Amino acid sequence: MTMLSNNVAQAPIDMNILIINLILSTAEKGLIQRRSSIDDTMICTFARGFMALNHKVTIVAAEEFRPLGNDPENIEMVYLPSQIKKVFKPSLLPWPKGLTTFLKKNSNNYDMVITSEAFSIASLIASRICPEKLIIWQEMAFHQKKMKKMPSKFWHNVIFKLLMKKPLIVPRSQKAHDFIAEYSTRVSKTIVDHGADAEILYPTETTTDSFVIVSRLVPGKNIDKMIASFSNFISNPAFSHYTLHIVGDGNMAQTIEKQIKDNNLEENVKMHGFMTHIELASYLRQAKALLVNTSMDLNMVTIPEAIISGTPVVMNTLPTSANFVNDNHLGIAKDNWNENTLSEIVSSYDNYHTACIRMRDNLTNIGCAKKMINIFQHNI
Repeated sequence: MTMLSNNVAQAPIDMNILIINLILSTAEKGLIQRRSSIDDTMICTFARGFMALNHKVTIVAAEEFRPLGNDPENIEMVYLPSQIKKVFKPSLLPWPKGLTTFLKKNSNNYDMVITSEAFSIASLIASRICPEKLIIWQEMAFHQKKMKKMPSKFWHNVIFKLLMKKPLIVPRSQKAHDFIAEYSTRVSKTIVDHGADAEILYPTETTTDSFVIVSRLVPGKNIDKMIASFSNFISNPAFSHYTLHIVGDGNMAQTIEKQIKDNNLEENVKMHGFMTHIELASYLRQAKALLVNTSMDLNMVTIPEAIISGTPVVMNTLPTSANFVNDNHLGIAKDNWNENTLSEIVSSYDNYHTACIRMRDNLTNIGCAKKMINIFQHNI
């Protein structure tokens, strides 16, 4: 993964930045769960990185993701309702009503516009109205599997190549870079990952003998397999006192609770439910590792969140950050990891922790905002 040095040139003061990110959180089976707050969403965290550099940020999101409580402080939010929802599902490919009018009226007021994904109606609309100031922030690293990949392949080979040639593409991972570079010659070689909140998530030299899982409790996250590996790990008397903290909610909560009870793990495995970043931070920074074993996620915001907290990651290789973690000694990325892997991360924790600290500035929301602006200045 290409990284800029920490000595990135400071961007001009007071840029006015528009971020169009319609989908604020992952929906399970198309069901959008509205939260009381969207402060901890990836895109609001990213926006605060720009704001820390004295820039103004406006976020356009789908109305369906509007929080039940107040909007984030100091971020101007614009919510647009989705249309033709049976075809363009708000949780997957929303078609925002009024975005064309909004951009025609307001795009001249913004210095930089950022959208998410090449395969996006919002990115298509912005490409037609303000391509000269547009960055498409690319996460997808493969064609979506819906309808045997035909919609995605048609979009990238026809619509994208014909109507979206001008905008600059900034990938979020090397795999995303390699994928989108097949369809565009305007792809940044510099990667801009999901930035994590540097003010809330920070390292400590005081750790506990614990691991942490931060995840939705749903099929595909393989929480049961991680609990089984942890159970084998603590069967070693040297590690019998370790604790596994599980943070998150979802429809498998009762199944996981039963697994914990049936295996007499109540003293070692603690379920905490959903937590805000402020509530999560101490568990994350004090753990010996974040545990990940997903069969459904390419990109996980919790991975950079752990790294900037000084906490190494034990993970499988499906997420696009796996090579980055291994190459920079930020943890262990391997498939079918087990109790032996946990023993290895514990024995070498100090080395991994030091590497995480060394990488921290590149993965904070401020560091990622600096990189995005630096790319914009040199390529737009």
